[in-house]
Amino acid sequence: MTRHHGEQRWIAHALPIRTGKVLLLHRNPRGVMGDLWDIPGGSVGPGETPAQAARREVGAETGLDVLVADELTHFVDCGDIDVHTITFVCFENEVDRDVSLTTPEHYEFEWMTYREAVHVPLVWHVRKALDNAEALGLLS
Repeated sequence: MTRHHGEQRWIAHALPIRTGKVLLLHRNPRGVMGDLWDIPGGSVGPGETPAQAARREVGAETGLDVLVADELTHFVDCGDIDVHTITFVCFENEVDRDVSLTTPEHYEFEWMTYREAVHVPLVWHVRKALDNAEALGLLS
């Protein structure tokens, strides 16, 4: 059971999947979580659902237009502020559109298979999302 201490912060992520591969973004070495591989995501804004935020973040960070599907993972870090980290599966609305990195927090991207992805340094929640997606057969 999750204990809530009052203030809540929600961070929404999306795991873009294209023909059994996931889109991973390589974080800038000089930034937060530098040199780790991540997925698109960010804070949920006022009046926004986590799914809406995940879709917005994919568009803002990669230029892709996606359909956000099911919740894949949801973690809560309880403290002075309860931080929810939620990840959704998503699929492209326009197949094979080029990825365009639009923020300085990421400097390269790659579509990877599950086997490739688990051999690069990942942000903690990304590995768990990948494991769940693989177990559900989404990456086959």
